[in-house]
Amino acid sequence: MKLFSAFIALFISSLLFVSCQKQLSFDESSGTLKIDSLSPKCLPSSVNGTYILGTTLNSLNYIDVQVDVTLPGSFVIKTDTINNFSFYGTGEFPTTGINTARLYGHGTPDSLAGIKQFTVSYIHNNSECLIDVEVQDSTSSPNAVYTLGGAGTNCTGFTTAGTYMQGLSTNSSNTASMDVSVTTAGAYNLSTPVVNGVSFSAIGAFTLANTGVTLIASGTPTSAGPFTYPVTGLGGTTCNFVITFDPLSSPAVFTLGGSPAGCTGVVPSGSYDVGVAMNNSNTATIDVTVTTLGSYQISTNNNNGVIFTASGVFTATGPQQVILSASGTPTASGPFDYNVSSGSGSPCILTITYTAPVNNFITCRMNDVFTTFNVNSTAGLNNSAASSILSIDGDSSVSPNTSSINLYIQKDQGGAILAATYNVNQFASGISVSSDYFFNSTTTYSVATDPMNQSQTPGFTITISTLTATRCTGTFEGTLLGPAPTFLPIIVTEGTFDVPRP
Repeated sequence: MKLFSAFIALFISSLLFVSCQKQLSFDESSGTLKIDSLSPKCLPSSVNGTYILGTTLNSLNYIDVQVDVTLPGSFVIKTDTINNFSFYGTGEFPTTGINTARLYGHGTPDSLAGIKQFTVSYIHNNSECLIDVEVQDSTSSPNAVYTLGGAGTNCTGFTTAGTYMQGLSTNSSNTASMDVSVTTAGAYNLSTPVVNGVSFSAIGAFTLANTGVTLIASGTPTSAGPFTYPVTGLGGTTCNFVITFDPLSSPAVFTLGGSPAGCTGVVPSGSYDVGVAMNNSNTATIDVTVTTLGSYQISTNNNNGVIFTASGVFTATGPQQVILSASGTPTASGPFDYNVSSGSGSPCILTITYTAPVNNFITCRMNDVFTTFNVNSTAGLNNSAASSILSIDGDSSVSPNTSSINLYIQKDQGGAILAATYNVNQFASGISVSSDYFFNSTTTYSVATDPMNQSQTPGFTITISTLTATRCTGTFEGTLLGPAPTFLPIIVTEGTFDVPRP
């Protein structure tokens, strides 16, 4: 009888243990998407960011949907793919009731501009709603014309997110938002100087509908107290905001879930593509158990060009989760292991799988906006005795009015074009270098060898890394100028290409 009672006690204990373990691992949540009572539209319909034909989406492109949660746990919510882009979100709903899920955009809008209606699906719950996203076909300059709220004084509409503490590294969760008034749609590039070891920046594209902008912090604050940041954009518009950094609190005591083996509760978010820089949509959630309250800093080793970090303050003890933010640019495809360390105790192992890049591509940053010309990308070579020509071309999309780029090298005195670095200041040696960017097939930005200006600072450089019978690879950078009378510049950086030779 005693043996039977002991068996029953052990069985009940096992059930309790499994139940606790199941709760900590966050099983799939249950609930329904909030829907307008008069239509199948998502309620509320919250769309953030600018969607322009041929412009790759970034971390500022996302939609927020609300879910009436009946069972807390993990979730996957995504949309269908329309016009070559879609939205995806994953994470944990910690409580029942109304929760908000953020779905980040991925892809590059192509085809036709206009209103695109996406179906939002709450996976495993058979719950759907519709949300409209407007795709712009701007024919204006790529540089936006705008004014920051409070220009010349303190930024208006100013809010912050994240923990700001002396000695605590900032990451993509540390943001500063403010008002903006847009006169002409196009690209923007906002930044602050480094103050107290920290700076803020933001890049993207504005539409006329934008009324606010969010900057992301980087760096580690060296002192506590209030510090003023002047934020400046293209065209010189400037306003100031103040960040108050708290004194560093005593360090927390906690353990990483799964240590010393694989991290538990891992939920990766965002797209991990080779050659594409990480942004604040690239995160990884892990389990921790806190025994003593205080500040924390968690980081990984640098692997495949990427590192994960998190910092903040634990305000409650017990099991909970921490979101790590990724930074860097991955260089290879496949799974890579990261040792997640808290500075004390054993690390746990986080595995991230990176996706191989497209086979044929031309990519670069234009005024710091990541831009692709992967459609019809190709290289043509004609090595003739009189004049050798190498032309590299690509389009942003399949749209009839798409943007495109051309990189051009010519040896006017003959001789083969080989793998080498070519600059615009080589005219005297018989080598011409040029580049043309056709924005929406209407506005041309270009640079070309000028025999009257051999210094050309800054100039334009094309480096041919490999040139075979079937492929051409390399890099490019420099400055392109728009048409008269304004000659608005486009700064091209991080240009890279890997294209076929037909």
